[in-house]
Amino acid sequence: MNSEKTYHSPFVVTIASGKGGVGKSFLAANIAACLGRGGASVLIWDADANYPNQHLMLGVEPILRINDVVYSEKSILSAIYPVNDNLHLLADSPASGHIKEYDSTTILDIYRQILVSSRYDFIIVDTPAITNEELLQCCNIADLILMLVSDEPTSLLDTYGLLKILLPYIGKDYINLLVNNVIDLEDADEMSKKLNLATKKFLNTELDFIGFVPYDRAVRMSILAQRLLIESDPDSDVVGSVEKICNNLLNLVSTKEMA
Repeated sequence: MNSEKTYHSPFVVTIASGKGGVGKSFLAANIAACLGRGGASVLIWDADANYPNQHLMLGVEPILRINDVVYSEKSILSAIYPVNDNLHLLADSPASGHIKEYDSTTILDIYRQILVSSRYDFIIVDTPAITNEELLQCCNIADLILMLVSDEPTSLLDTYGLLKILLPYIGKDYINLLVNNVIDLEDADEMSKKLNLATKKFLNTELDFIGFVPYDRAVRMSILAQRLLIESDPDSDVVGSVEKICNNLLNLVSTKEMA
């Protein structure tokens, strides 16, 4: 994968969906790791304030978290955990006794602190499973939103609902479809066409397709083992698909920079 740095830094990619359980955290972690392997400096920002998953995906346990930055006035750099030379993690603490809710000002302030205090080529944002202020602001700061949909009717319905909220404020050129947990490209094309039929009819918009990830039992095993699939099974079809998505992403970034 070629990751020559022809893009501005950082390029923010927000991975979103209309529901939980469709693979956002798995794909965010493996896409970030794949970009890092290509030579880019990458920060994964786990923006779920109450149920963060990225530390589990990566098998790490940061000492300081986002809530320490927000409530205890710790620096943003102190809360960023180095997973390896090219991959860092910023995450919150799991909910314990009360639900944390950050308003738009807090999200934007965290983003500004990241920009001022660090130098990354990419920020990959893993969003909450529900449509709340945090999710909307994570989409607002993105240079590109990867709208994740899986092969089940509720995923299509919930993703359409989120798009209905976002599209009046965020242009379609900033949103690409990413299909997860399907059999093959034909199955993924069918999913994207179903969603685009609805968006074209009711929202007067069709979204571009950036790639798909096939079903593989190894995904679940890698999550349980708290080890990235790109490390545990680099020759798998899933990792091959992630690499294609990253190449498509890099090509898209280069096109946006030249526009």
